Amino acid sequence: MPLSDAAVRALRHADQAIHEADRSDVFTVYDACRAAVGAIAQVDDFYVALVREADRQISYPYLFSNGRWLEGGTMTYGPGGLVAWIVASGKPYRWGDDQGALLNRGMRFGDDDLSSDAVVVPMATEEGVVGLLGALSDTPGALGEEVVTALTWLAGLVQDRILAVSPSRRLNLGMVYPELEDSGRAGTLMAVNQASSALTQLAADLDETRLALGESGCDASLLDRLESLRRRCFEVQASIVTRLGMRPEHEGPGDSGSDPLEGLSPRERAVVALVTGPDGDPGNAGIAEALDISTATVKTHMASVLSKLGLTHRSELRWLVLGHASVQPRGD
Repeated sequence: MPLSDAAVRALRHADQAIHEADRSDVFTVYDACRAAVGAIAQVDDFYVALVREADRQISYPYLFSNGRWLEGGTMTYGPGGLVAWIVASGKPYRWGDDQGALLNRGMRFGDDDLSSDAVVVPMATEEGVVGLLGALSDTPGALGEEVVTALTWLAGLVQDRILAVSPSRRLNLGMVYPELEDSGRAGTLMAVNQASSALTQLAADLDETRLALGESGCDASLLDRLESLRRRCFEVQASIVTRLGMRPEHEGPGDSGSDPLEGLSPRERAVVALVTGPDGDPGNAGIAEALDISTATVKTHMASVLSKLGLTHRSELRWLVLGHASVQPRGD
């Protein structure tokens, strides 16, 4: 599933922290994973576990519960509990799968209260499950599919960094770094929009800092400097967005230029063609009927399109294709 901007920022920050940590510093790796998931959802407990299937041993090198780290250890896991189920199936566990039945058979973290939501994902190789990442919440429904996706991605990072074994699937870098997979106009749009959002957030942080320092009676020259930096954020933003919006002189409305939709799948291009067609946007129901798919599938395609192109609303698609060759669906 496409990740939200907040989730992408959290995973990128974790990736950076992990790569900057000393090779022997496993705690920073685990803690970065916990912080990333905590930035996406309400997480009260988090753990990293290493599994040795041959003798049913599970070790907990990292346990975090309700704002504090706990003592880890090693134990034997039973044949009918959560760990055994994940080892046998190789699949992520969600609290909603069985309303927490498997989860609550095993050990508890922190206080004695039962968790109200949980996601546990395997660290899996071709030979089997070698570890787990678990996030638990006291808030019902707090951990959705985005947490499953994020935890699975983080599990791949842990395997690569700590266990020195390759995941059973290649780490999907494009999910967190989409600009790596698209060097065309679509990738440029996304990169510019992300940079623009970062500059806006930086300006907001500077303004908040300036106001706080002003209330404390800080020197006026420093406040002026902060305001100057805040203005500079918007100056840079204006410059890069303006350069993106200006087409080269040789590229007129009838020129083909580069394909702004080159990173889309054939089905996604077909959706865009209908939205930007001469008759106007037919809506999800109209698109579903034209392509003989469900409206839920239309929504999935549209979310993916907007994510890949760095857009926030489907109405922006018409602006994107303006001045380029007509958008035609390619063959499946």
